[in-house]
Amino acid sequence: MGRSSGLYRGGRWIIQAAGVFLLCCIFLFSSSAWAGDEHWSMQFPKPAQVTQMSAGTGMADGVGSPSVRRLKWHDGKLWMAGVWQAGVDARDLGKRLPNQSWHLWTWSPESGYEVKAFFHSAQGGEGPDGVINDFVFLPDGRMVVAGEFTRLDNAGGNRYHRVNALAVYDPREPGPDRWRPLGRVQYNGTVSPGGSIQALAYDPKGDHLYIGGSFVGVPLTLPVRSNAFHRYSFKTGTYEILPSGPGGGTPRVRRIHVDTSTTPSTIYIAGSWHYVGGNGMNPENSLSTASYSTAFAAWQDGKGWIPYPKDFPRSGAHGKADGILQRAADYIAFDSVVIRDFLVDGKDIWICGSFAEGRDQKPLRGIARWDEKQNAWVDPTGRGGVGRDCFSVEKAGDGRIYFSGAFGGRRSVTEFYDGFKNGDSAHGVIAYDPQKDVWSSLGSGLSSRVMPEIRLVTEGHDVYIAGDFNHIGPENFGASAPAQTQSHYLARWNSAINFKDHPASVSSVNKPYGLRIASTGAPAGSEHWSRAFVAPQRGETRKITGMNDGTGVPDISGMAWIGDELYFGGSWEAERGTRWYVWRLHPERGYERVAWARGDGIQSPPEGIRAIQGRLYAYGAISSHSGIGVYDPAEGSWSQIRGTYRGQNVVGNTARGGTGVVNDIAFDERTGDLYIVGNWAPTLEMPGVAYPLDIAAALRIDAKGEYHIMGHDLKAEDPNKPVKGIYSIVLDTTKTPPGIFVAGTFNYYGPVPTSRARMAYNVARWDYGAGDWRPVGKGNHEHLSPLDKGHYPDGLPGLPAKTNEPGFENYAGFLQEGFPRILALALDKNGNLYAGGTLGIVSRNENVLARHSVETYGIARYDARSDTWGPANTTGGVSRDVRQMTWLDDNRLLLSGSFIYDEAWNPLHNVAVLDIRTGKLSPLGGGLLREGQAHVVGSQVVHAVRGSELWFAGLFDHAGVNANALHAAPVVSKYLAMYDPSRIQDPNYYLELSPVEPVKAPSGSGSASVNVELKAALRQGKGEIRWYERRSDGAYVSRGSGNTMRASLRLRSDSGDQFYYVSVMGEDGIEGGKLPVRIPVKQE
Repeated sequence: MGRSSGLYRGGRWIIQAAGVFLLCCIFLFSSSAWAGDEHWSMQFPKPAQVTQMSAGTGMADGVGSPSVRRLKWHDGKLWMAGVWQAGVDARDLGKRLPNQSWHLWTWSPESGYEVKAFFHSAQGGEGPDGVINDFVFLPDGRMVVAGEFTRLDNAGGNRYHRVNALAVYDPREPGPDRWRPLGRVQYNGTVSPGGSIQALAYDPKGDHLYIGGSFVGVPLTLPVRSNAFHRYSFKTGTYEILPSGPGGGTPRVRRIHVDTSTTPSTIYIAGSWHYVGGNGMNPENSLSTASYSTAFAAWQDGKGWIPYPKDFPRSGAHGKADGILQRAADYIAFDSVVIRDFLVDGKDIWICGSFAEGRDQKPLRGIARWDEKQNAWVDPTGRGGVGRDCFSVEKAGDGRIYFSGAFGGRRSVTEFYDGFKNGDSAHGVIAYDPQKDVWSSLGSGLSSRVMPEIRLVTEGHDVYIAGDFNHIGPENFGASAPAQTQSHYLARWNSAINFKDHPASVSSVNKPYGLRIASTGAPAGSEHWSRAFVAPQRGETRKITGMNDGTGVPDISGMAWIGDELYFGGSWEAERGTRWYVWRLHPERGYERVAWARGDGIQSPPEGIRAIQGRLYAYGAISSHSGIGVYDPAEGSWSQIRGTYRGQNVVGNTARGGTGVVNDIAFDERTGDLYIVGNWAPTLEMPGVAYPLDIAAALRIDAKGEYHIMGHDLKAEDPNKPVKGIYSIVLDTTKTPPGIFVAGTFNYYGPVPTSRARMAYNVARWDYGAGDWRPVGKGNHEHLSPLDKGHYPDGLPGLPAKTNEPGFENYAGFLQEGFPRILALALDKNGNLYAGGTLGIVSRNENVLARHSVETYGIARYDARSDTWGPANTTGGVSRDVRQMTWLDDNRLLLSGSFIYDEAWNPLHNVAVLDIRTGKLSPLGGGLLREGQAHVVGSQVVHAVRGSELWFAGLFDHAGVNANALHAAPVVSKYLAMYDPSRIQDPNYYLELSPVEPVKAPSGSGSASVNVELKAALRQGKGEIRWYERRSDGAYVSRGSGNTMRASLRLRSDSGDQFYYVSVMGEDGIEGGKLPVRIPVKQE
């Protein structure tokens, strides 16, 4: 029988008499093993069923037991973060639902269980899609969460992808997006993609959020690093590095504490690492100035890193072993020192985790206290510590310090690990009273599962505990244990309350899930989207609709108007077994094929199409027409481009066998010259040079059909990895001869052999004097190597979006990560160029805020006056590729592609307008969206402009308002959309709904029928008002038409708000979207 923990004081045992007295004490302790259990509330029994959890029960087993990573008490509720497949729907705890994980939930005696963040593998959810490890509440009411996730869902709002494990929740946000990333697209959370965040803390003095975990952090040039620990400044809105932080092994910060008693605040961190500070190098390196500080350290602005212990020897066996915490080989975390939690209590620092020994190899296991005089961690228990890992430490209102963990947990059904290391009894939770210098168990302790994780939090005198246990008292285990001892994954201890005499009072129900509806309306300008392009139904008689899926979705690479017919290029298996490569939308006949497999015209999907002088040019990897084919609508026939070069007949791009690809074309209407660019093996020879086949994949074909070579090849940066190509061309026709600019993926210009003195990164102009290509722009010093400084004292030429930089992900989230491609060029009236595609101007400045004035992604601007490249808009670019750009007037540039946000996470959804005077990038009526798939597959939106009409095609199915919207009517637009800012195109625009009075839910366990009259009217214009219900599968069922509707509802006591839907059918036969009509339900 182990000694009673309540008799240990001041490092010695108190024995006031020998023999009989000691035996009596042992007898009394043995016979009263339940002494103190009256302080357990016993208010969390196992729910009878998973659907019967309430404030008066513990947590159910569900699909799996809850894994609680963090506990906090806030605003009268116990907040729990982690992961738990409860087996019931977070929106209706009375309804079973597998495959839904809860990541943040609360318990309170008044409201029971409420789920704040959850995710379903097929249905999505609210908040992060993965585990939440920690969370912190900000003074302004917002909450920041962190963990292991890459996506955020908002009910009725946007879905954010490429989120790096950190998010902010704003309960006051009037729109649907209460969950958002924090920072920028390329700078959020861990900053570098991958990794996880384990710990958060807020410093009110500096207005900083401190972030710790296991991640690479801000991209930096070694040896400078900022891994595992950095901070976000709410003042500047960006991240800040804390150089030379945790190093050695696999650094991981697991807990952060901000001590505001110092000025500036002192930031303590704990986790797993070996050293900090100095130049960040391993102390085993003779050049290192870092300090050993195993698993614990502090940071203070102005001072830098503060190691524990201080000034520890860095050489020899002594420096690596004695006095530094060592791993505990028999613990759960057996391969390294892990500090999971710590407490800064005045001048005392307590740590708890997985470690084995301290100075002089004395036992020091799981729990330690810092001794400033000894400059070492010491054993405060007098018993060598605890028998297994410690997970939590907190101080309560009774002055005691509470610890929880795996110590005293089950080894098997009948065997237990040591409580204290010397064998004294303790099961999962213990307490230390600093006033009395006494360690004690909490009653009989917890009856845990095997290898448990047990965590706690304190609120006043209350100690709330969550983890792998099901009963109070270690002897109580399994189905045969007394029901009154149940405490299912959750327990409460209060040393000031005798719960046997004063049982806890709780509610027997859960607060109903409240579906929040945004108070904002549809996005500005969404009324300008046409509602005509719905998905065609079986037996459809209308000719003007969206495109159907055929036997596969259409992949559209270009669109162009000729007369009143809209042409499309790409690949679409609209008919089973027949793939269309070019098709058109005729205003009376609908969709018609123009070129198709094994039929007329080109026999490959084009990269793009262009209308030139009433004919359609389709270009790409089209071997049947040597890269480019021409369709004449008047003749209804296809032809090749044929001409001559120095007397020999040539076709298309001139490549042997019609191979290669034409990526873009340009036409000079003044001269009739056609320019084609791409990537193909040359066959034409340049006269009078040593290497006649060293020619660029760029040709000029004059009006007479004569071909003209355009300079030497634009070569790849790395000859061993010949990734290159010209993807875009633009002409400056204000000049004679025209200015010619090309862009793509290339570096060297001029004849072979290449020279480092002839670089032209990715953008080049035609030099008529030299008869060859020359770079556009200069001034990039970031990638300038010492070998090149002599050639380029003003910085590298061109737009240096590098194809390969070891250790860096320059274009995270783009369609071709690490492979820059400039897909589009535009030239303004002042000679400034705009480049769009997979590109990035990056900086390695240690000041991240300074980077934001330099960096840009997806789009860049060349300033002709300074001859430099830089950001095109005020937020530093967009989240993904810009594919096409067209001038709407002298100052507004229309962009389309696969970008969902600008770099500051402002939603754009694949289309935007750039005002080049202000640099402002504005959304276009809410953009073009794809239900449930935004930013998973690129929408690759292309466009064509006809007067005030802006036409778009791509991989989308909604325009302006997505299918999941709860505050506005979704606008279906299947792969085709049209926006006209001069017209109202929403039949619902003049619809007015009368207020709907709340209805009362019935009390008790039954249900009741309720009828509600809904009213609507048109304040202007004509149309038919239609009413709908929505089935559980998402299909709408017509329930009538007219200005009034009698809605029949079936309600339970826990029913939330109900919805009907209304729309207007216009006189032209086009119907508006289904607008949700909310029927509020009040609980008794």
